Amino acid sequence: MKFQPSTKFIAGMLAAVFLAPTSAVSQTGTIVGTVRIEGAVHAPRLITVTKNQDVCGEMIAAREVLVVKGGVAFAIASIEGVPGAIVPTERLLSNSECQFNPPVMAVAVGDTLAVDNQDDVLHNTHLNLLRGKRSRAVGNWALSRKGVTVRAVRPLRRAGMIDVKCDAHSWMHGKIVIFDHPYFSSTDSSGGYRIDGVPVGTHTIKIWHEVFGELEQDVTVSEGVTSSADFVFSATSRAGKQDQNP
Repeated sequence: MKFQPSTKFIAGMLAAVFLAPTSAVSQTGTIVGTVRIEGAVHAPRLITVTKNQDVCGEMIAAREVLVVKGGVAFAIASIEGVPGAIVPTERLLSNSECQFNPPVMAVAVGDTLAVDNQDDVLHNTHLNLLRGKRSRAVGNWALSRKGVTVRAVRPLRRAGMIDVKCDAHSWMHGKIVIFDHPYFSSTDSSGGYRIDGVPVGTHTIKIWHEVFGELEQDVTVSEGVTSSADFVFSATSRAGKQDQNP
């Protein structure tokens, strides 16, 4: 006997699909903002190149403080104490123009690092996970020529900070900040940041910069709404230690 669904049956099934309780769907919003500097900012210090001047040039501008029209680039924004599901991805760190690009990078536990060489010279990228006053090597790769890319065998396994250096060029330094949640962002060249998919509620937003230190404030997130949280550093403020953990 062939089953013939009744009109009431079909209507009931449609109601079950389209009128399901919304509590099963996570309620989230977005946080956007800017990180700016107040006061006079000196021009980036110049570093004398001591090796491979034919490729790297004779002088290189340091990148620990990058400010464009008051906006602070490469500051890290994160939400404190909110767990969340991480979707692992591959993150690329480049040796470019004899500097690390980006100079400060935010990643998550479970992400995999890739490192490439965009310069026609040998770079040796050395990664050390900082644990208090100690450190542990988590990567050490020789990139012998332009176009070479290497990938870490294992994903990142714990939150913290990685100090990055090039064993072939003493002036090359960078930082990789590792979070155990997905709610973080790095400011762009204008000092702007954006964090999507933030759970509804009041959260503490923390800004970390390796030179200027930390700022934080509370922000309330509503479902489907974009909330703002802007921050201003003082040009006279300097972190006591540039390897301070965020």
